[in-house]
Order: sequence, then structure tokens, then C-alpha cells
Amino acid sequence: MKRQQDAVEYGTTTLSYGITRSPHRETIAVTVHPNGAVSVVAPKGTRKSKIAKAVEDKVDWILRQQEYFRRQVNRHPKQFVSGEAFYYLGRQHQLKVLRAQRNRVDAEVQLYRGQFLVKPTLPADDPERGTEVKEALVAWYSERAFEHIQATCRRFASNLGMTYQSIQIRDMRRRWGSGGTSGRLLFNWRIIMAPKRLVEYVVAHELCHLRFDNHSQDFWRLLERAMPDYERRRLELAIQGPKFDLKDGVP
Repeated sequence: MKRQQDAVEYGTTTLSYGITRSPHRETIAVTVHPNGAVSVVAPKGTRKSKIAKAVEDKVDWILRQQEYFRRQVNRHPKQFVSGEAFYYLGRQHQLKVLRAQRNRVDAEVQLYRGQFLVKPTLPADDPERGTEVKEALVAWYSERAFEHIQATCRRFASNLGMTYQSIQIRDMRRRWGSGGTSGRLLFNWRIIMAPKRLVEYVVAHELCHLRFDNHSQDFWRLLERAMPDYERRRLELAIQGPKFDLKDGVP
């Protein structure tokens, strides 16, 4: 089978991919390889324009996969000890685990002068101390996510003339958020690690789903009305998103 090369433009990114046409394929298959290369296998006779459209529809996923493979090369799981760094609103802050406060019921977290200060209840030699620090950080992130997202939702909902029923912060492994015509908005607490502009994108995106429970042209037009540069933010989230995945941050 003869292999061809092609590329699509997505914002300022040029995404190259190899094309193979096969008489045994009935649908177009897009694959991202561990070295970052992208390949497409399409049914025999498929037009280049149709293949390009299939690639464009998967650009976000392709960029996430490429970033994932890049990060796997030098992945160092967090141990939740002093000196490690964690993101908050796009900036990294160093973790400092203080001496155990045995008179406390729960660990305490503060963000002070660029550092995450954690006061655990368990001593340094306790094998469960890392878990305690992790759980304290997750609780802190979740609280800040609710506060920040609630304010952002109010602002964008007001601009769009929309209302919603509730906001909940969840541990979501595969999505940044979820919204539908029920009026309930769910958000992944991990998004608070991303810069404010990307938090805004996720909030605006899910708010638009309250009116359009799909990704139709009407949905994207509404999102563009709320956020004229949504395409740039969407691409940035696709590229940066994996570093807020927390497989090498907070699991």
C-alpha cells in the first residue's frame, strides 16, 4: 500500500500525518504513535479533503496524545514531599511539608509566598504521610476550584443571559467538565491547576451546553459570542492539558 504525506493547519500549529489507503478499511482510522507521528488509514479511493476533515475533527485528541507520550519519557510520580512543585492557576508552587501537628484532626494547606505549606498530622516516618498530604492538597484544590468557577460561571452566565441550577466539583478522570439541559454543571477539580484563561474556556464551554447539548454549529456560534478567541484557548488546553492530568501531579 502506497503511503502519502499531508498536513492540516490548526491555529499556529501545522499537524503532519501519513496516509495509507486500504481496500480492507471501511472507515478512516487515525493513530498517534509513541514517537509522536500521526498516521491515517483510509478506505481505498477516499479523497484527501475527507481525510483532512477527519484529522481536523480529532486535532484536540491528537495533541493530547502527543503530549502524553512526550511526558511519559521523563515521568516521575509525585511522592508528596518537600521540594516538589504543583500547579495552581497556571503557575507552579513548591511544596513544603512542615512538622507534624499532632494536636490537629486534619492536615492543613496554605498557599503562602509561592509555596504550598502543608501541616500534616502524621510524622515524617509514617508510611501514610504521603497519602495524607495528597488528600489535603486535593481538598484544597477542590475548595479553590468551587470558589473560582462559581464566580466565573456567574460572570459568563450573566453575559449570555443564561441561568443554571447548580455547580459541583468532581473527580473526573477523562473530562474537564460537563453540562446539559438539566441545568447542572460539573467540573473537574484539576482544571484549577490551569491558567485562568483556560478555566474560563471550560466554564464558557459547559455553560453553552446548557442551551445546546451537542457540538453543533449553533453551539460553537454561542461559544464564540461568549468568547471570541475560544479557538485559541481550546487549542492551548489541548496542548497544555496533559500536564494538569495529575498522573504526575496529584493522582
